[in-house]
Amino acid sequence: MSFLNPLFLFGLAAAAVPILIHLFTRKRPREMAFPSLEFLAEVNRSEIRRLRLRQWLLLLLRTLAVAALALAMSRPALQGNTGLARGGSTTVVALVDQSGSMGATAAGGTLFGEARRAVEGLLATLGPEDELLLVPYDQGPHPASARPLADAGRLRAAVQGLTASARATDHARALEFAARSLAESHALNRELFWLSDFQATGFGPGGTGAVRAPDGPWARSRVYLMPLAPVSRANVGLTEAALAPTESGTARTIAGGAHGARAGDLSVEVRDLAADAELGRGYLAIPQDGEAATLLPLARLPERGGVALIPDDALPLDNRRVFAAGTAGTARVLVREDGPASPVRLALEAGAPASGLEVTAVDAAALTARIVGADVVVLDDLPRLGPIEQQAVLDFYRGGGGLLVVLGSHADPAFWNASLLGELGVGALGAMEPAATGAAWRLRRAVAGHPVLAGFPARPGEPLSTASFRSIRALGAGGVANPGGRAGAARAAGPARVLLEYDRARPALVEAPHALVFAAVLEPTASDFAVSGAFLPLLHQCVKVLARGTAAGSLVPGERYRAPAGTAAWRIEDEDGREVPCELVAEGGATRLTSAPLERPGLYRVLQGGTLRNTFAVNPAAQESDLAAVPDAALVRAFPPGRAEVLRPGADLARRVREARYGRELWAWFVIASLVLLVAEMIIARWGMGSGAPEPEPGAA
Repeated sequence: MSFLNPLFLFGLAAAAVPILIHLFTRKRPREMAFPSLEFLAEVNRSEIRRLRLRQWLLLLLRTLAVAALALAMSRPALQGNTGLARGGSTTVVALVDQSGSMGATAAGGTLFGEARRAVEGLLATLGPEDELLLVPYDQGPHPASARPLADAGRLRAAVQGLTASARATDHARALEFAARSLAESHALNRELFWLSDFQATGFGPGGTGAVRAPDGPWARSRVYLMPLAPVSRANVGLTEAALAPTESGTARTIAGGAHGARAGDLSVEVRDLAADAELGRGYLAIPQDGEAATLLPLARLPERGGVALIPDDALPLDNRRVFAAGTAGTARVLVREDGPASPVRLALEAGAPASGLEVTAVDAAALTARIVGADVVVLDDLPRLGPIEQQAVLDFYRGGGGLLVVLGSHADPAFWNASLLGELGVGALGAMEPAATGAAWRLRRAVAGHPVLAGFPARPGEPLSTASFRSIRALGAGGVANPGGRAGAARAAGPARVLLEYDRARPALVEAPHALVFAAVLEPTASDFAVSGAFLPLLHQCVKVLARGTAAGSLVPGERYRAPAGTAAWRIEDEDGREVPCELVAEGGATRLTSAPLERPGLYRVLQGGTLRNTFAVNPAAQESDLAAVPDAALVRAFPPGRAEVLRPGADLARRVREARYGRELWAWFVIASLVLLVAEMIIARWGMGSGAPEPEPGAA
């Protein structure tokens, strides 16, 4: 037991007051002998003993009543476990998850709404000397102030200003920021309140295995984990939507991908955003806790872009996914090759005008001179790049240009692994791997519903799987989200992901931000892929997707759109026609339009005056659809023993926080005990008032 107001324990001295009153007011009776009353002596002695007992009992009740009242004022508490200093100021850091998954429905609205109400309740627990740092976070922390605040008005305004985002979750970065903030505090007491759904994907690949508190001031701090749970974690969300080419080369279908926690057919509706008209309907056959894709015939091409819709469920954010109709006008493609015309250039040039591509073959000098005006650069099985050429390609890529790298038999692994592949984060290029005698390597898709693979049906015997490779050059696993774990869950996390793979999970086509790397040997002696029916549409789709500004076909909230070079006069509008703030960035001798971070999912237009130059989509990160959470026990184990505990938000949060800090207060029980003792004293005192016998003082002879 501990006491929150220990100074009031000095009030126990007041319990001596009834005793002192008794001692100072006590009278010693004088004995007088009356022979005629001697026969009553024995009766009086018996009555005096009874009265003496009653007086001692009254004295005891009065003393205990005063002591109980003094103990109540000292606020005794049971099982206090914070170990924090009493009476000192407290610095509180409140981590509030505002990522896309916090938009999931809860009993009282959304998880984010519950978190905001919990923080409002937390403010009621602060003392006049306490201070709080409010830190909403998604991909990173966004503190509401530069330092902890003690001003109640400013704190309430900051809480009321909290808004949910559509960004992905990074718990680790937020926790590191909280640890630094607590370490910088000079307060005697330090507390961390962490409000989140504790989505497993927010801890990176592996989920629960990655939960670990950073080094910090945990020995002098207390951590309160406040998990928020949606009404259901069985969520299904669209993770991909894009136009796909048909055999004629014209986009007439849409591919939709979904990640879900339940099996069954899911209805999908496709609408034209500009005309608000239905384009097609179909179903996704979702496997248990897996991914699925389908091709939906469209009545016509959308004017600028469309939207795929599924019925509402636990997370409304991922039930809508927009897609762009593609680049308006012609995409300028530079193919850097050595020697005679390669299969890659020939495939890109075939039907290029009809498909909206302007393909130009260049050497090293021409690439350096013309790269500024390009939309996509293709590096076609080059042994290496010269220093000037390499820097030009890096400047182009870092400026937002689309990059397709084809690595075959001529590529020098030492050069590529030490240069561009490290920049892209796609893993290391390996040595040539021949297939077993009489066998061949086969391609297979590693993800469902990706725009690059949208035109290829996911079924046995598809063109992608019929091509054979007698030798391959696979990309290593360093930095690449390879298949594994829950179906497709690991592929969506990390700097790069595998789109196509060879047998035994050898990565073949790997996606990085606005870049694709294809490790494939295309010589007729090594494979028949270059003459297969899948080669031409795959290359065209790769280039067209890259020309839209990102390899995924859409940006995610928080990313910036980078227009091609020489676009100073362009501007960007969101789905509602509002202009997006942009800046002009000088790169490689040219000026490039770059947007501010894009937060709202939707379809965006890139305009030059009144002419539409491009459209692109912004969609929530796919990993936000997975609502699986890290178990409470794993979260507690991430911190030093005894420093963290789980605290469920609720209507009585203020009381529960105080109990968690100081233990369960018992003052009310002591007040009740004091009242009971006083009532008992009154009853016993009145019980003897009707007696005619004298009431001797306790201890009288």
